[in-house]
Parts: sequence; structure tokens; C-alpha cells
Amino acid sequence: MADIAGIPYVEAHFDENGASQNAADVAIPAGTTDLFVMSHGWNNSANEARDLYRGFFTSFSQVKPASLAGRQFAIIGVIWPSKKFDELVAVSGVPGDGTGAASLSAEDAASLSLVSAKLDGLKALFTKPEQQKAIDEAKALLSDLEDKGSARRAFADKIRSLLDPSAAGREDASDTFFKDDGNELIQRLSVAEDDLGADIGGVSGSASLSLSVGSGTAVVGGAAGLGTFLSGVKAGALNLLNYTTYYTMKARAGAVGKNGVAPLIDRLAPQVERIHLIGHSFGGRVVTATAASSKTDKIRSMTLLQAAFSHNGLSKTANGFFRNVIDAKRVNGPILITHTKNDKAVGVAYPLASRINGDTAAAFGDENDKFGGMGRNGAQQMGDAERVVGSLLASGAAYQFQAGKCFNLEATKFISGHSDVTGKEVAYAMACAMG
Repeated sequence: MADIAGIPYVEAHFDENGASQNAADVAIPAGTTDLFVMSHGWNNSANEARDLYRGFFTSFSQVKPASLAGRQFAIIGVIWPSKKFDELVAVSGVPGDGTGAASLSAEDAASLSLVSAKLDGLKALFTKPEQQKAIDEAKALLSDLEDKGSARRAFADKIRSLLDPSAAGREDASDTFFKDDGNELIQRLSVAEDDLGADIGGVSGSASLSLSVGSGTAVVGGAAGLGTFLSGVKAGALNLLNYTTYYTMKARAGAVGKNGVAPLIDRLAPQVERIHLIGHSFGGRVVTATAASSKTDKIRSMTLLQAAFSHNGLSKTANGFFRNVIDAKRVNGPILITHTKNDKAVGVAYPLASRINGDTAAAFGDENDKFGGMGRNGAQQMGDAERVVGSLLASGAAYQFQAGKCFNLEATKFISGHSDVTGKEVAYAMACAMG
């Protein structure tokens, strides 16, 4: 068995539906008292996930408090098939001072090429013959998208046919995504550069999945190419494809947690005293789905590091998708939620969700927006007795964590971007929540 900073480490591999790929190999040492189960998110290859786990638990080994002396730890690193995003939001328009018929014609051809390439890329996600056929049929419609509403309608319908609507909900407007007229949907997703305020390019969190950052611009803490200009409604078509990729990863993360990780921890629970769930990005959805679906009463803490799901996901009043984690007391200890406006990638769905829902507000994504992200704002619309608002503290500081409560830890001082979650301050907070 491998180790990280002297802690035994084993990987649990799952396919897109949560089926285990190495169940026989997932075992932990006898005498383990505390089992960590950590999941990477959407933007990680297997090697990047290993780097995440290595960095986090190396920090943990350096800051764990004396109260944990005598405990025997083991780590399970979850590996699941996430996709690295190439581009998240497209803007309708011509960058720079490109003018004239020749320039516009070249821009139109380049835009068609980008959408076509994005469609080709979807074939790696949708591999069934009927799905590949639908993608090819969508490609055949590209030349008519600008001028024909019927082509836009057929394009949207063919793309939506790739997806399982069972994971749709209000939290990210995916219920509307499946129901609305395809022509209107693409036109709403044709975001103009002037649609959003100047602050969107700054440090404004999920809303700062900038819809106007310029062609091919990279954003610190997120994926590259968050804003690429496309001509006309082709920006809307590309945004529809980007949202399709997001939705696929969302559904996959939930399936991995429910069908894969939850049965795994139930099997291992008799061998340990405590289980600690840790999820980064979409891995936050993996471990929350795990808590919601597992049967064990040994989950002692859950730590959501810049989690990529709705900030209302645990809310009773907003009918949060994972509300039963709170109502059924699935975590017998504190739930920690790091959040910061520095995170440029956590809210991938939410700027597009607002457009899908017909919201053209100049700025959105903060704690008052129904489409805000957990890693930007923390848990929202919670009861006063359910949530504590605080900050991520320096290593060695005193936390007053309590079982059964969510702790929103504003982390701007220590988390510079979406993937900056392996620092000692982050690991120390998790260690203090272990009970």
C-alpha cells in the first residue's frame, strides 16, 4: 500500500455511473480509527487528483493538532472520469476593432469552426452509436444556425437528446434547459459583451465566470478560455454545448457518490471509528451525494472545498437537492464549506443558468442570487441554528466547531483561486473538525 506523508493511501476507481473498477483492491490497514475519503472535481486527470491528495494530506500531517495523537489514519483517494474544460462561456461579438465584410466573414468562419470542434469533442463523452449520430446531425445544421429558427430548434433538440434529464432541477436551471424551445434557448444564450458589468472581470466569484473577458483569455483559479468571441448566435450554440458538458459532469459526480462511494464507505465502516468526507469542486457534489446515500452513522465530518454546486443545495426553504443530509443528520459532526470571491471557476453553470432562465441582470452570482455557487458564497438560505458564518483561520487558531452545523468559512485570505485548497490553513480546519 502506498502512503502520503506516512498515512496509508489507496485509490478507489469508478466509472461514469459509479461502478467500482477496482473493488477488490480497496482495503485499509487493520487498526485504522479515522478514514479520509477525498474526491477531486471536474478539472482533474488522475495524476492531477493524486497531486491534490498529496498536497492536502502533506499539509495535514504538518498541522494536525495534538488532540489527534494516537489515532490511526488511512486515505482513500477517489478517482472518477471527469473532463477538463476547454472553454466555459462564449461571447457574441467580434473582438478588438475587427470591422468590414471580410473581417466579419472570417470571424463567422472561425466561429463555425470552433462550434464544430466542440461538437467533435463531445464524442469523447457520448460514445453510443445513436449519440454519435445525433452529434453528426447537429454538425450538419451549423451553416443554417444564423438564419433559421428551425435549425436552432433542431440543433438544441439533438444536443439535449444526448442527456439524461433525471438529474435536472431548479438549482442550475437545468429543468428549464430541457423544457424550453430550442430556438429561444440558443438566442438567450447568445450573450453580448455589454450584457454584464465591468466588475465581472474582477474578483466577483461565480459571476466572474466572465462573459466578457476577451478572446481566449485565461482566468486565474479556473479553466482557460473563459471568454471567446463568436459571431451571432453561434456564441449561444457554443454556450449550449458548454452547459451540456457541465450537466454531464454534474450528473456523473452525483452518480459516483451515490452508486460508488456510498456503498464503499458502508462496506468499510465496521472497520473504523470515524469517516471524514472531503470534496473539492465537483468532488464536493461527489461526497455530499455519498453522505446523502450512505447508511453508516460514522461520518464524523464533511469538508467542501470550493464546492461546485448550488449555494442553496442544503437549504430547506429552497428545497435544496441535498437537504436530506441536514434533515437526516447524515453527518454526525460539522460540515465545513470554504468559499471566496477569488474563485473564478466554481459557478460554471450559474452565469449560463441565469441566461437560460431569462435573467439578463448586469451582475449576478452573489449570496442573494438563486443561481449562486457554494464555493463562492457558502451555504445559503439555511436556518439560524443550522449555519455559522465565519472565516478560515490561520493554523493553530481556535475553532468552535459543533456537530450538526454548517460552517461557512470565508477564505479569501488563504485561497487565491479555485484549485488553491491544499494549504495548511485548509487542512488545519478539516483537522479541527474531526471530533
